[in-house]
Parts: sequence; structure tokens; C-alpha cells
Amino acid sequence: MVTPQRDRRRERVAVGLATTFAALTIAAIFGLGNVSAGARTDDEAAVSPAQYLSTGAFGAAAGDGALGLRTPYFDPPALADPASPGFTINSGADQPDPFLYQQGGRYYLFTSQDKVPQNVPVRSGTTVGQWGGPTDALPDPPAWATPGVTWAPDVAPFGTHDVLYFTSQLRGVSPSTMCIGDAISTSVEGPYLASPVPFICQQSLGGSIDPRVFVDADGQPSMIWKSDQNAHSSTADTQIYSQPLSADGLHLLGQPTAIFSPDESWQGHIVEAPQLMLVRGSYYLFYSGGWFNQPGYSIGAARCSGPLGPCHDQSSSPLLASNVQGQGPGEESVFANAAGLWLLYTPFSSTLPLPGPPRPVSMAHLGFGPTGPYLAAPLQVSGTG
Repeated sequence: MVTPQRDRRRERVAVGLATTFAALTIAAIFGLGNVSAGARTDDEAAVSPAQYLSTGAFGAAAGDGALGLRTPYFDPPALADPASPGFTINSGADQPDPFLYQQGGRYYLFTSQDKVPQNVPVRSGTTVGQWGGPTDALPDPPAWATPGVTWAPDVAPFGTHDVLYFTSQLRGVSPSTMCIGDAISTSVEGPYLASPVPFICQQSLGGSIDPRVFVDADGQPSMIWKSDQNAHSSTADTQIYSQPLSADGLHLLGQPTAIFSPDESWQGHIVEAPQLMLVRGSYYLFYSGGWFNQPGYSIGAARCSGPLGPCHDQSSSPLLASNVQGQGPGEESVFANAAGLWLLYTPFSSTLPLPGPPRPVSMAHLGFGPTGPYLAAPLQVSGTG
């Protein structure tokens, strides 16, 4: 249902400031020294930057490679050493649930609030790995949200504004219940103005967490999220839900549909942190499985019939599990630019309720073959040995 309170926010936002998507910066894809490319090919230019940034639709129009790279775009060589899948793009404070957004020549790294004063920490820079200090994308959280408990941010462009979706704990409710909120801004890094009421809150299912926007090839956006049964039960299966979004991203359309639930032993009763992608005509759901504070926490990928599912695992094994870089990797998201597709994640599990080391943000290269996604080798630049 659309509430008057939700609609009033738009009157307080300077409508008319168009969100611009400048050409993707290719000359230094990440500025990490091992990746560079020239201009995109004509086929690649046929895919709008909005499609890349939303990590929604990636089809044949994107071509098979970025000019200047010897590595095909969708199906690069597989990673030779699966024990070392990723590289660190930020460290220091604990930074779970990483999400990377690019607008023009600038990158924005959003993470969860954990032992930091910012409600939604965001760092930005023209080069991945070289960030400025954190600012707060949501300096004034809504009254329904418990202070100091804000997780799993997602940001998506909708016309003249961006929408920040986040998870927070309902204030004054027992047992503790997490719900999804939404906030609007004309600037990627905020500040965002939050709705006074939760966006999604399945209290009968233990709550709702981990929002992520998917944009289909026809431009229709959907919200993907997790029902939080494991918050109140160690034996109830969680579920991943999908529901269409309005064109402005501020309203849900129709009814929610459960599209995925645990179906492999390594997941236990938990699948979470969902992200849906469309690659070469196939839908893939990335997710984390198991308890977030256990070494068995891992990242999986399922194939889906469409945005409303159903989704099923193509393998009985995780896509990314414990390795020499860390025990219990998870809390993933997927980022795409003209050089390739990338998995962002925390390389080792939380130690809660005990204290532990801060978790950095890692990134791994992805490829997509006939059987689905796989961990890919680092990019190589034409003209090098």
C-alpha cells in the first residue's frame, strides 16, 4: 500500500537534478596496475552504463571483450589457484556487506555499520582501493530504526534520484526483528532522506533483511531480499523473495514471491545476501549460505527461470568457500564495469558474539560458462607477456 508519508518525501527532494551516467572510465579500470583498457567496442557501447551499474542485464550486446584486454568479457580463463581467489580493495574498520557503485569516473563503496559512527558508511574515489574517508549516507535514520543497527546497504538509480535500501532493527519490538527501509537522494553518496515507515517487514517470518535491486532486460526493476526466519529459530529455513518495483523505486507492485530456499547440506537452514543477475539470457542468483559467524559460511550461485523464480542450485558445492585467504567468506554483491564482472565479499566470517579482527573488502573476477558462474583468472592486458 502507498502511504501519504512515503509520498511526502519527494516534495522535500530537489526533483529535476538528473542523475547522470558519464562514459565508464576505461583508461584505468581499477587503477590497480594490473588492469587497463582502451575504449569500449561498438557492441559494448550498445549496453547503457545504467545496465552495468545496476548489475541487472548483461547480454549479447555487451560483446565478448573490452578493447585492449586479452581476456573475454563473459568467459575468461578459470582461476588457476582457487585457494587465492581475490584481492583486498579496502581494510581497516570492519566492513561487512560491501556494495560498489560507479557513477561517471567515481566509485562509491557502501558497507554495513559495525563499530563505526556512520549509519551507512560510504567511501569514494576515482580509483578502486584508494578511498577517501567515510561519510554517512544516512545521517538521520527513521524513527522506527534502532540507533547503531544498520546493515546491508543497496543503492540504485531511478530517473532523477537514487534510492538507498537498508536493513535496521525495529525499535521497541521483542524479540528483535529486522526490517528493510528506503531513502531517497539526488546524490549517490547522500545524504538520503528516509521514509518514516519500513519498506518491507515480514514480522511473521522473523523479519526481512538484505535488499538488492535487480533490473531486467526490459527495464523492469524488482526487489530481491531474504526473510529472516533464522533470527528466531535455528531449524526454520530462510527464503529469498522477489517482488516488482515501481518505476521510481519507492513502491512494491503485486505480491512477494519466494524464489529460493536452502537445498544443499552446506547451507544448513540459511540462504541470504541475494543478488540476481541476467547474463546472456540466463538468470543467476548469487547468495551466501550458512551462519555468518561460522567457518562454513560460503557463497553460492543458483540458476533461475526468471525474476520471479524458481531458482535451483546447479552444483552441490559453493562457488566460493573457505580458502587460504580466509575461513567463511560471504556477504557478497556483484559489480560490473566494462572490464568484467566482479564478486565483492568479506573474506572471512564474523566472530560474533566474541570480539574479532575487522573484516576487509575483497574482490574476485567472475566468468560465466555453460554451467554457470565460476571464479576467473585476473585480467591480462594486451601487449604484455
